[in-house]
Amino acid sequence: MSCAVASVALFLSAHSGQAAATIFLDEHFDSYVDQSAFTNAWPALNGTTVAPSTILVNTQSVSPSQSVEGLLTATRNQRSVGEVGFLNGSTDLVIFRINFYDSAGSAAAYRQFCELDDSASPTSSGQLYALGLNNNISSTNYMARVLGFDGGNGSGAFFALNDPGAPARSTGWHSLEADIGDNTVQYYVDGILSKTINISALTDRSLDTVKLGSNLTSTQVAYFDDVYVARVTVPEPSPLALSLLAGFGLVAKRIFRRRGC
Repeated sequence: MSCAVASVALFLSAHSGQAAATIFLDEHFDSYVDQSAFTNAWPALNGTTVAPSTILVNTQSVSPSQSVEGLLTATRNQRSVGEVGFLNGSTDLVIFRINFYDSAGSAAAYRQFCELDDSASPTSSGQLYALGLNNNISSTNYMARVLGFDGGNGSGAFFALNDPGAPARSTGWHSLEADIGDNTVQYYVDGILSKTINISALTDRSLDTVKLGSNLTSTQVAYFDDVYVARVTVPEPSPLALSLLAGFGLVAKRIFRRRGC
């Protein structure tokens, strides 16, 4: 990055204002005293508090000292987070982030994932955003799914987060994040941009429910921690920032003609 471009970035960072976030879920699983308390807050998908529930454990965690284990049997829990709201014509982002423990990073991909859904349209395009792994494809990368979107493996199928520079799978904890906008989704693995997709053709949904576990059998267990859902309003640059950006652009153009700094 040139000195002039760096100055532009620093100025906009200082003067464009801070993004405002409405947090719908910030779950670390540390407040639950036992499995019953967990399933009261996160009912199993069939409405019971026993099987097929994921399991609250203290054998693995990112934020001390508990996480949730997705088992080899079909397990899944869900929690309503409230209506995140529609994004039509908005510059807002919906941030969906989880910490995911890959228990067998060198093994074939297995069915363990977390979803952010719209319960009002459970089978419609755009109502489901998943992060984790699935065995519908063979990949050494982590995966995502958007219902109604074809990432190269069929509409609604999981696709690999494998853009250049994307981290490969490895045993241990990994941060998986989807930044969902009106027209695009940017996916991050361990903070590194790993895939950008265009969802402008999908119907906008007001997402409202998080689901843990695949509800299908799996060849490996996985753990989930630090599940986060927020709607972030990104402020527009002020008129002063825009005018100075134009000025910086002219300076940068002249510098580029002569030499880099």
